[in-house]
Amino acid sequence: MSNIDFGELKNDTNFTTIVNNFSKSLDEIDATITEAVNYKDYDELTTEEKVKFDNYLAYTTNSLYWMYVRLNGLDPNTHGIKNELSRVRQAMLRDKQIYERNTIRPVLDKSAAGRFIRHGLHDRSNREDEEDGGEEVQEEKKPAKPLNKKIIFDDNSD
Repeated sequence: MSNIDFGELKNDTNFTTIVNNFSKSLDEIDATITEAVNYKDYDELTTEEKVKFDNYLAYTTNSLYWMYVRLNGLDPNTHGIKNELSRVRQAMLRDKQIYERNTIRPVLDKSAAGRFIRHGLHDRSNREDEEDGGEEVQEEKKPAKPLNKKIIFDDNSD
């Protein structure tokens, strides 16, 4: 366990468990931030990785300061840290948008698009000839009426 002197509260298991978990979490945060600050291979990261790393450090530092302000009894909503946290969040959202734009954008399948276009432009009368094995049919084909034309009715067809 930890070497915290609980005094009168040493028999309160709920309290000691909470304090020990809090102490353990603080140690983990300290180790993570120390490792991030002392990161040696920063220059070898790509630009995208550097942006993510910098956003991570800025958000972590600002979040910890927000907690510090809160623990001191000040209202973090009226403190300048609120603006800093929102600024870092906006930077993280912008980074996410850039990443998604570069990776999740649709890709055109040129061969499929060509088939769609070819099928859409294909004349149906030629297609029927092809289905019959290329043999010409003896029937006379009437020229197809253009689509979307007005139909005129004769009233004199008595």
